[in-house]
Amino acid sequence: MKSISAEHITSGYAENLIIDDLTLDIEKGSFLGIIGVNGCGKTTLLRSMTRILKPSKGVVYVDGREIESYNAKDFARIVGCVNQMNEAAFEFSVKDVVMMGRHPYLGRLRPVSSEDFRIADEAMSYTHVLHLKDRLITELSGGERQRVLIAKTLAQQPEILLLDEPTNHLDISHQIEILQLLKSLTPKITIVCVLHDLNLASSFCDTLVLMDKGKIIARGTPSEVLTPKRIYDTFAVKMLVSPHPVTGKPYLVPEYGVFSHPGSKKIHVISGGGTGTELIYALAIRGFAITAGVLSANDSDAAAAQTLGIDTIIEPPFSAVSSDSAEKLKSRIAESDVVVVSGMPVGSGNIANISVLLETDKPVCLLGEFDDYTKGIAEEIRAELLRRGAYAASDLPGLLSHLREDEQV
Repeated sequence: MKSISAEHITSGYAENLIIDDLTLDIEKGSFLGIIGVNGCGKTTLLRSMTRILKPSKGVVYVDGREIESYNAKDFARIVGCVNQMNEAAFEFSVKDVVMMGRHPYLGRLRPVSSEDFRIADEAMSYTHVLHLKDRLITELSGGERQRVLIAKTLAQQPEILLLDEPTNHLDISHQIEILQLLKSLTPKITIVCVLHDLNLASSFCDTLVLMDKGKIIARGTPSEVLTPKRIYDTFAVKMLVSPHPVTGKPYLVPEYGVFSHPGSKKIHVISGGGTGTELIYALAIRGFAITAGVLSANDSDAAAAQTLGIDTIIEPPFSAVSSDSAEKLKSRIAESDVVVVSGMPVGSGNIANISVLLETDKPVCLLGEFDDYTKGIAEEIRAELLRRGAYAASDLPGLLSHLREDEQV
């Protein structure tokens, strides 16, 4: 299988240079995604590797050979390119469009053969458009047209496939369908793909290249490239980055709604069983200084707290609150202004999380009611906290309103 690489290339349009002294080696059989802001040079890099643009400096190689040394047909047999999808302008049938991919193999002494039709049918079958072969491409949806264009390129039988925003203007189901299709082509075919959606890039690409101002500023696995600082430095957007619950790859969520005047309160959150996840995020984006725990390491509340960089007391999965963790809990409560407790499941393993509240004079807010698995002990503690003046909130908006009002007093 052939590889493709760019060595110290400078490229652009007329006097407008977009990429400067850029080097990129692409591993055979990999799925590499190129990401970055608009105008950073992603498309220019891709076009420079497909001979649409000739670099003013540097060289692009395919299998160690300069791409300019290939004739057009030989190059098309190795490298296939799917450009950004435009509206179909001509009323070709799907099978005619896909058969265009066989052009590099045809000539005066090599007319269209049954083998060419077989390869085209195979490409259409693989991309799930064979049933559309007699339809006009102008009659198809965006997702169908994109699959037809990929089938056309596969009919070239390339070893390297370069795609410029193949999911552009598609709905989410078609975006996933296209990227799953491309992923299935590896490692037989090397895929190089410009993408805008960072979560899709994270999910499907083996390697990411992050570009900014015509240069590569990061390359590596999605986990290595998609860090909060790097995303903010490049895209000027604050992102919460956490492992996807199914794939373990980075999953990005924008930090919407951060208040311009953060809350000054120090809040310790006691939660569990996923009951504190939304609470922790809601307090964090409003600027409160938060600590959390004691939480089990496999609890989604713990994952949320750690994603936000919150000081969290953690116990191993399925472990009871240890004496050491209980002492840390007392210390965090002593340092806080308010303790917020979610309506979590309470059993013998975590009863210490709430019984310690009977030893403090810090204000306590109770969000919802406990699922009590302690034969009434947890409910007795809750009732005692209420007798001592704890604030009971039935929902999160009510709790947030109370915290803000109390802060302004």
